[in-house]
Amino acid sequence: MSDSLETHLVHERGKRPSGPMPVDLVSVQSQLAYGHAGNSAAVPVLRMLGVRVAEVPTTLLSNTPFYPTLRGRVLPAEWLADLLRGLDERGVSARAPMLVSGYFGSVANGEAFAAWLEDRHAAGAAPRYLLDPVIGDTHTGAYVEPGLEAVFAQRLLPLAWMVTPNAFELENLSGRPALGQADALEAARALLARGPEWVLAHSVAGEGGDLLTLLVGRDAAWRLRSPCLDVDVAGTGDVLAALLAAFLLRGEAPPRAAERALAGVHAALESTLAHGWEELDVLAAPAAALADGPARFPAVPF
Repeated sequence: MSDSLETHLVHERGKRPSGPMPVDLVSVQSQLAYGHAGNSAAVPVLRMLGVRVAEVPTTLLSNTPFYPTLRGRVLPAEWLADLLRGLDERGVSARAPMLVSGYFGSVANGEAFAAWLEDRHAAGAAPRYLLDPVIGDTHTGAYVEPGLEAVFAQRLLPLAWMVTPNAFELENLSGRPALGQADALEAARALLARGPEWVLAHSVAGEGGDLLTLLVGRDAAWRLRSPCLDVDVAGTGDVLAALLAAFLLRGEAPPRAAERALAGVHAALESTLAHGWEELDVLAAPAAALADGPARFPAVPF
């Protein structure tokens, strides 16, 4: 921050209470003016579920790149580092129980985040970390800068408690096939050997055109089966990770949290199709995820 800007902004508020605001989760992802991806998908869902979020943008863009025009920019790495430093100065990263990261926009941003998180671990003040390793997808290929995969694999994966790749990202991180169930299971176990306690791999090909979500822990694995809907919108992985984090924060066991998360994402996609909207209906996700009764997509041990 420049001296002139700091002089303009900094002032005293004599009647401001001194108690720190509760923060449940720090979310480090992209941000859009229009549409739903990154924080612009995750944060509305989290707040509807009562999660207090500190949102840190890695990009400030007009929309996703699926449109004819794209405005805004990826934040410079020094800006991201400065925002994270500001959270430390407010004590947020020390008291928030969970951290989620998604799309970084550049290798430099990934490295800045990794350096910050490594410092948090060294200080013994790192939140439980859910890594959504945004790299690309099977039908698009990679859509991040070359080199970001190495940041995920070498620096962030060993620090993560849970990682939530799609099948394409699982292949990239593990260095082995992962598009089908048997291969994805082995690839997930390869990731577990490098640090995380849990892998939730989604968009894995199942029989009859269905999609599989695999939840793999150190001692057990579960499979969730859901139909593949004829819709392709941004933000589904971001909402899945957000719902998963929200229910883990509520104390749900990972298999039940995965059931709720998948039900919420599927409801958002169904609503998007029903309305014919070009963006994911993220507000349809929380109610479906909260629904009582038998799981719509049960987690089956295998």
